[in-house]
Amino acid sequence: MADWVVVVDDDVTNLKMAGHILSKHNMRVTALKSGTALIEYVKTNQPDLILLDIMMPGMDGFETMEILKKQMAPGKEIPIIFLTADENRESEMRGLQLGAMDFIRKPFVPEVLVLRVRHTIELVRLQRNLVLENERISAEIALASRIQLAMLPSVFPPFPDRPEIDIYACMDPVRKVGGDFYDFFFVDDDHLCLVIADVSGKGIPAALFMMASKIVLADSAKMGKSPSRILEDMNAVIFANNREDMFVTVWVGILEVSTGRLTAANAGHEYPVLMNDSRQFALMKDDHGLVIGVFPQQKYKEYTLQLSPGAKLFVYTDGVIEATNSIGELFGITRMVETLNRNPDASPKQVLSGIRQAVDDFAQGAEQADDLTMLCLEFKGKS
Repeated sequence: MADWVVVVDDDVTNLKMAGHILSKHNMRVTALKSGTALIEYVKTNQPDLILLDIMMPGMDGFETMEILKKQMAPGKEIPIIFLTADENRESEMRGLQLGAMDFIRKPFVPEVLVLRVRHTIELVRLQRNLVLENERISAEIALASRIQLAMLPSVFPPFPDRPEIDIYACMDPVRKVGGDFYDFFFVDDDHLCLVIADVSGKGIPAALFMMASKIVLADSAKMGKSPSRILEDMNAVIFANNREDMFVTVWVGILEVSTGRLTAANAGHEYPVLMNDSRQFALMKDDHGLVIGVFPQQKYKEYTLQLSPGAKLFVYTDGVIEATNSIGELFGITRMVETLNRNPDASPKQVLSGIRQAVDDFAQGAEQADDLTMLCLEFKGKS
């Protein structure tokens, strides 16, 4: 389809010349003699470009453009090039401030007229295509975010018929999709699996790797394997299919609900924090193995904790302790543990809310670089 140009000029000679030059180069041309005629014309027509003379009797080009800007719907703006015989730089500046794409001097140089018209039309098309592509990408990312969040447990309390435990968890990706994940599910009637993990990288690649990692881990855990075996088998599967050399840190624990016995293993993840008989949260420097996905045939060590009624376990990703303020200072482990100990009787939901608030107060609106994910379990024991 030929490019469609509307030429507006009170001088018939200029209209004929511009029309002849552009038509000769396979463009469709509409000629109008006034700004008033143009304003009415574009109410029902959408040309590709307007060539608008500045000096016209009655309504000049500047006044015409101001009205057109108010009249045209967002995303439907028609690009305008001013036509002028004036060498006044102030006029040129005013036109550009109003939103003109370019200026063309009269009398016309045919080659210049054609090139500037074509370049402007092509530029505007590229801009509109870019906007449409960005809208499409944004819509797809929003869908990906909903799919990702749908994979995480989001109904709380998750096990209302199990008064022995209370759990709350949340994930706040730094982008619309993230690489962190948490999970919890019963392997059988007496064994609850708890997971928190952090995939390397951010955005869509990390989100895809996160979903694959979560599925592999859950499939392994639901077979009744121990935490160390879960990590070993997960590492084998991910390493064998890891062409992008990504990795994931994982903390996984299996709680025997009837006794409070927790067996856990750690693949390069942050240290958990536990409040047990002391009624104070304290960092547990557990035995770390290597991250998942980097080396084949990795072995992971397990450890066992005995949770007393009222004990709370807090696990998190590095987005918590590596949150920064405006001067680049880290929130850090010490602040995190101090925040936890301000209200040791808080419910798991209140624990996470308190940490989130403390991080926000510390950051003071500074842009963050990593996802922030947390999980808190309270073991209440048998009533």
